[in-house]
Amino acid sequence: MDLIKNILPSSLLRNRIKNQVQACSVLDSFSNLVRGIWGEEVAKMVKAKYVKEKILYVHCSASSVANALSLARKKLVEEINKAQEEKVINDIVFLQ
Repeated sequence: MDLIKNILPSSLLRNRIKNQVQACSVLDSFSNLVRGIWGEEVAKMVKAKYVKEKILYVHCSASSVANALSLARKKLVEEINKAQEEKVINDIVFLQ
């Protein structure tokens, strides 16, 4: 009997929704990562919006938060890709 974790990826590819599922997972990973590193207060000021062409777009309600996150951009990209177990994003753009 096949395990769900073995069947699901091929099913997602067949149904052409893998990218959308990965994008949702990236948004969730980013939110959890910010909350874990900077805490709930910063997490409330940041909202991962969408992924397009391997770029994660994030809205920040304060320029100081956007600046702090942009300084950690490389580490954030690495951690998100590590959580996804493959390279799903190349960069992060911080919007205000």
